Amino acid sequence: MFTVVLHHLSPDGKNAGAEFPDRELKAVPPEKLHALIAALAALAPRDNGRATPELRIAAEHGRFVVQVAEGQLRFNSWTTRVGGFDLTAEQIFGIITGIEEPEKGGGSTAAAGPRQRARWWRLGFLVLAIAGSNAVTAWMLLRPTPNPFLPEYRLLDAAPAERLLNAVVGDYETGTIEGDRRLHLTKDGRIHWEKLGPGGALLEPADLTFKAAESRGHPALLTNVDALIDVADGGSLVFYGDTYRRRLK
Repeated sequence: MFTVVLHHLSPDGKNAGAEFPDRELKAVPPEKLHALIAALAALAPRDNGRATPELRIAAEHGRFVVQVAEGQLRFNSWTTRVGGFDLTAEQIFGIITGIEEPEKGGGSTAAAGPRQRARWWRLGFLVLAIAGSNAVTAWMLLRPTPNPFLPEYRLLDAAPAERLLNAVVGDYETGTIEGDRRLHLTKDGRIHWEKLGPGGALLEPADLTFKAAESRGHPALLTNVDALIDVADGGSLVFYGDTYRRRLK
């Protein structure tokens, strides 16, 4: 079972709109999760206006985000190094669940060969994805390697890094209603990340670290989960597609 938060999506996940509030679905079975990812994939090529539809998925083995960006699906994970733009809805579902979706319906004998090959291809992809994730984790313990889904960046020298850290420390939030998220940045390079729940309760806490960097000519923060936080004009932060604005005390 999974916990899924629908962001800018209708309750069935088939329509996108900035007017839809975040909705949390608990105890979502794999079949329902597959349908939600497929529905999000159908929205990817559409003009969704100001909406930024996404699925935030929590499972026992990790947390995942599936977003619509640049007309296709973008997949990110807090706990694995599999992600990016080049995955289909089927592949994303397989990576999250770790299982192969069973074939539906009987079909003809003539079609059995292609279906069997497609089944083995998907199974092989899942095996390679899991094995690759484990291999990368072991490799990273010995020698860090570039993440192909991470934009190009460079770490700042001591003086400009200190100026950037002094400028960004503080509290940020995406909003003040249930489902919004908060970031607390400290000068020693630490981030506390949490989500607003019912009645203002704070849920899903996560602690990260960051370093001052520059990416594509703009200041940025490189986190220890191989993700960049963009420092936007006016001091706002953009993390995993969400814009966090500084909280006024």
